Amino acid sequence: MVPPKRRSMGTHSFRVFSPPQRLGRPAWLSTTERRADDGLDETSTQEGGSMSEPTMAAWETVEGVVDHILHVSFDERTVLRLATGECEAEVTAMGKALFGVRPGESLRLSGHWVRHARYGRQFRVAECERTMPADERAIRLYLASGMVAGIGPVLAGAIVNVFGADTLKVIDEEPERLLKVHLIGPKRVQTITAAWQQQKSIAKIIIFLQSLGITPALAVKIYTTYTKTDADPMQVVQTTPYRLCRDVRGVGFVQADRIALAVGVPKHSDSRLQAAILHVLDQAGRTGDCHLPTSVLLTRTRQLLTDDDPATADLVSASVLRHALDLLCVAGEAVSETLPVPDGSGELSDTEIVMLPQWHYDETKLAEHLRRISAAPSLLAGLADWDEACAALTSQETAGLSDEQRQAVHTALTRPLSVLTGGPGCGKTHTLRTLVELADNVEAVVALAAPTGKAAKRLEETTGFAATTIHRLIRPAQGDSLFDHEGLLESADLVVIDESSMLDVNLARRLAAAIRDGCHLLLVGDTDQLPSVGPGLVLRDMLAVEHIPRTRLTRVFRQDGTGSAIVTNAHQILRGQMPQDDPASFWLREMADAETVAERVVELVADLMPSHLGVAASDIQVLCPRRKDAAGVIDLNLRLQERLNPPSDGKPEAYYEGIPFRLHDRVQQIRNNPDRGEDGIFNGSSGTITALDPENGHFTVTFTDGDEADYPFTELDELIHAYALTVHRSQGSEYPYVIVPMLSSAGILLQRNLLYTAVTRARKGVMIIGHPEAVQRAVTTNRTDRRRTALAHRILHAAPGRKPAPRSQTTGQLRW
Repeated sequence: MVPPKRRSMGTHSFRVFSPPQRLGRPAWLSTTERRADDGLDETSTQEGGSMSEPTMAAWETVEGVVDHILHVSFDERTVLRLATGECEAEVTAMGKALFGVRPGESLRLSGHWVRHARYGRQFRVAECERTMPADERAIRLYLASGMVAGIGPVLAGAIVNVFGADTLKVIDEEPERLLKVHLIGPKRVQTITAAWQQQKSIAKIIIFLQSLGITPALAVKIYTTYTKTDADPMQVVQTTPYRLCRDVRGVGFVQADRIALAVGVPKHSDSRLQAAILHVLDQAGRTGDCHLPTSVLLTRTRQLLTDDDPATADLVSASVLRHALDLLCVAGEAVSETLPVPDGSGELSDTEIVMLPQWHYDETKLAEHLRRISAAPSLLAGLADWDEACAALTSQETAGLSDEQRQAVHTALTRPLSVLTGGPGCGKTHTLRTLVELADNVEAVVALAAPTGKAAKRLEETTGFAATTIHRLIRPAQGDSLFDHEGLLESADLVVIDESSMLDVNLARRLAAAIRDGCHLLLVGDTDQLPSVGPGLVLRDMLAVEHIPRTRLTRVFRQDGTGSAIVTNAHQILRGQMPQDDPASFWLREMADAETVAERVVELVADLMPSHLGVAASDIQVLCPRRKDAAGVIDLNLRLQERLNPPSDGKPEAYYEGIPFRLHDRVQQIRNNPDRGEDGIFNGSSGTITALDPENGHFTVTFTDGDEADYPFTELDELIHAYALTVHRSQGSEYPYVIVPMLSSAGILLQRNLLYTAVTRARKGVMIIGHPEAVQRAVTTNRTDRRRTALAHRILHAAPGRKPAPRSQTTGQLRW
């Protein structure tokens, strides 16, 4: 690595990763490093100077109402202002125990006073207990917070003005008296009464779960999940707690296990062992694996159950766990089979593997459909003499295709199943445009799609033909099951899927099932990018099957104009070489610590880049390797939200897990919901909160493709803030400018494909800021994603299909 060199410009100084350029640099790119100070990590002392933690006997108690949240860090540490009853004095409270509280809640806090070197006197919280509001001010804040549906800030004030300190007693025991309040009629009384009774029921669960580390927001989700199906939430929690893993999004094995052990479930019970096995399989899927070797599965499960409790080791022996696994397989909640998979040396050997039923179904059915598509007689073959048409392209100046591109077009038109790959600047866009025009000239029906809305929009702009998302392309007719899509796309002759590296086995299976016999399927993607977020390695597995036709574009065409350095540096990264600083569109800046990086990113997005480049802050996307890290996604989203969309008196907001969602916030959908909005809202869709109604507990998001969708506050877990995203979440999208914080703390995530994917998301400019050694590690670490998949084997070897995994009749989720 070339040592960074210090350069000066006026009164500023900065360090660049690469050798200096001859051209001068704009002053806005310079930085003066500052000492980290976030108000949380800096040393605090107890009043009196002692550094030792006090005993519980020495704890003090503070009671009050949460006035507003000051800060929530990536590791859930929360700082807030608490209004106490003493002359309405406010104190600053801090600690992880506060995570998840909302403005308007009444709290009883136990802890001790400390004096922060910068922020002064603070109350460090060890325990947090929610209480009912006791005075008029607390009641007004509680009702105005939106926690009781039907009551907003204005109505809260009106009710308290009439009933004073007796307000909650009136709502609970004599709700008909609310009719005395102006603007309240019989229908509003019914709404408030129902919401109040729901709050009382939820409070019981919150009180029970709070001591077990379950946040109030998650407790509310548990409550709503089961009340929708007429089940008793408390009975489920106390008698079958491991159901929570399967039925409630956001509840994992660790949380369910904590509840189960608290209500007396034995450590060696079959229900606990089976839940642990399913959890390990589920976690494997979250890292991309479709299966685990049985030996690996049992070893990981035993570690999960015994790492924090060695005394349990004798109770969960290998034979006991094997028995639990056998029970799962008999019940159809896991699938075991023997397949040739790579061993430690890379050689194939017959190995017993275990899969969740859904992934087994996806992988086997996908292989069947790909074989069917490949073998079917072509519908395009008789429409034209494609050899002659493609040969003529080379003599037309308007076409200008290279031999590689011409071969790709010919293969897509003559072979029912094919793959086109290549990096940036290799001409994939021109190739696709020519392909679609040729097919359209003979009146073939062409369907263009991509995994995300942004990718589909870009495909439409570059080809000039309509494109949509894969989810909408394969959406079943009203009343059809989401599991099977046979019979859809009945008129298509050619289907082109862009950004195919994002395909996981589930989406790929549903896509392949929708392709009719004789229709051509072309998958276009860049195998050097990050693989799919979901399980599988579809594009690479297909390329591992020799008889599937493929074209790899390798020629990089000359790049002119804005962003040319992006393409050049992307290929530098692929070659394992450090990217080079470019004054026009590629900026490398060294900074020493995470706090300085985070502060600088906010300055760049909010002030420096908009003022010096003449762009809007919304044209700048921050992409991070990690979520939970200093200068990671969570941390930067909160900082950027505070700067770009700060709270104000006239701006409504809602809280989820201690995080505020405000009117005008940038957000992204993080799971598929075909029932949301008019045509469904799917994972990766980005938009803005355009309406927020605290009184009725719902808000509206307008997405970049023009779709609108309403969300109740209880389903805020479907969204995340999108001021900063992980690199994985940016796949399929493109932004004018990208900022990538690169810190050594990202560890094993620092890989070549991650940095390459981040860089290739930008059209006009890239800023990489942080540690040069982190960039160096990413460039030199080229571990091809070793996901455990069997798709290539299944394509080559036919196997009997299985029925789709059963779904719960009560929750609609997979019954594992």
